[in-house]
This record gives sequence, C-alpha cells and structure tokens, in this order.
Amino acid sequence: MQDKILLIDGHNAMWRASSRIGRPVPHHLCTVDTHKEKHMYGIHCACGSPWNKDGDFCYGDKFYLVYSFFRNLRPIIEKFKPEKCFFVLEGHPKFRYDLFPEYKANRNPSGFIKSGEKSQDTLDQFSEQSRIVIDLIKKLPITSIRAANYECDDLIASLCDDMKDEELTVLSNDSDFIQLLQRGYSNINIYNPIKKEFMVAPEYHYVGWKCLSGDSSDNIPKLLTPKKALKTISNPELFRKFLMDEKNKSLFDRNRDLIELKNIPMDNLEIFEGISDFTSLKNDFASMKFESIINDKSWAKFTETFSCIQY
Repeated sequence: MQDKILLIDGHNAMWRASSRIGRPVPHHLCTVDTHKEKHMYGIHCACGSPWNKDGDFCYGDKFYLVYSFFRNLRPIIEKFKPEKCFFVLEGHPKFRYDLFPEYKANRNPSGFIKSGEKSQDTLDQFSEQSRIVIDLIKKLPITSIRAANYECDDLIASLCDDMKDEELTVLSNDSDFIQLLQRGYSNINIYNPIKKEFMVAPEYHYVGWKCLSGDSSDNIPKLLTPKKALKTISNPELFRKFLMDEKNKSLFDRNRDLIELKNIPMDNLEIFEGISDFTSLKNDFASMKFESIINDKSWAKFTETFSCIQY
C-alpha cells in the first residue's frame, strides 16, 4: 500500500503567504474616537489589529506572513491528509551561477523579481518572517529538508525519484514541476494552490519549449519567441534544423542545464524531523496575537488536522 506524501515548495508557500490582496493597509497607532469600544480592550492599529506599545509595532503587520502561512497550511494538510510531509527549502545552486552568472540576476536576495513595488522594508520583513516560519514549523510533525547547493525544485525532483513507490503530491504554483509529469512517473500530482487545481502536462515537450522561449522570471534568455518556440519544438524537422546551427545548439544546451531539474545525492541533505510540540507552538502564536487560530474551537481543529502525519 502506498504512503501519501506531501512535498511543500517552502519558498513558494512563504511567498504566497506574504502576498496581500486589495489596497495597502496603513499601519499606525489608531487614535480615532469613534473606536472607543475597541480602545476599551487596549490600543490598536488603524488596521484593527492589536498594537504593541513597547515595541511600537502592529502585530497584524509584523507577523502577517507567519499568520497567513499557518492559516493556509492547516486546510492543505486537511485536504491531502499526508502520512508524511516535507517542507522543502531553497539552497544556492552554485553550478547554475557558474554556468551563467546572470542567472536570476533580476532577483533580490529574498527571491523576488526586482521592481519598485517592494521596498527594502518589505523585503526585510519577508526575510525576518520567513525565518520565524522555518523555526516554528519544526514544532509540527513536518520534516524540513534542504540541499545547500541545489534549489528546492531540484530537491523535490530528487525526492520524487527516490520515492517511486509512494503516492506523491507536490504543492506549488511553479510550472517547472511540469517536468515531473513528463518523466513517466505515474505516482505524482502537482497541486497549484492559487488556481486550486492539479497541473496538467502539455502535449509538447515542456523543457525543450522553455529552453527555446527562455524564462524572464529566472533571467534565462529566450532563443525564439514563445509562438515560434512552440512551433519549433512541435515539429521534429524544424527542431533538428534549429540545432544544426552550432550557436543555437550551444545556447539551447546552456538553457537546458539551467532549466532542467537535477537529481541530487541523498547523502548530503540537511534534515530536521519536526515534532508535535503544540503547547510551545500555541505559546508562540499567543505572543504574536493569533487569536483566531488559538481560540479553543480553532486550536482543537488545528491540532487534530496534523494527526494524519504519522512519521
């Protein structure tokens, strides 16, 4: 009988948790008299969240990512009911940077694409709150795992290759995992939590198409327009003619080495087996004012959800 294994793309999950929908919410100490009923229970932020007077910060702003992450995690575990869960973290793929120094040069240290939309304060908050998530998830029966010299995608692909006899679900909206669906595995599903649906592999060869069309999010140059790339990869004769040009072949091979998921050795992984320390976790949540998670009814549901994870 197959075990049900859930593999969570860690950085992807934390990135989603950091995304706010709608207009930006101002965070400053509320002084509006019409909120007198709220002031009876202590000072609060203009957004309605509790305010920390000593630290001069809004709990809803300072711990937004942490709150959102764990609020999103519980229903995912409830949906898939895994017997084993991996929280897979990013490493630094030196071999890709050695091959192409401009790889992901369009991203900042937090992994976001550089733009004027994210201030340094926002990026600092993401880094700080991500570290909190990584620490707190160790108090759940979830295995945190990382390969120092490889990306999360590579590690998930390697774990999938190592667990061919299990029922695997990868949680991510990263389309690069389509590669797994085209490797002939019959035991893998990729669930996109944004679209709330499973990914379906296209009829064309995904890696070949992406090598031709490039990937602007990773700063991988395109060799053809997406339309021409699709036409070329779908026609063996056109593709053969394209590769007959030595420069084309060289650039195509470089892009393939950057894009293709790598299988990595299983003997040099950093692994932390989580535990079910719900008392300590609840205390941490209480210190961050996660009242909607730790009230009696919600907390009972939260702790019960993770009982499916057996090892």
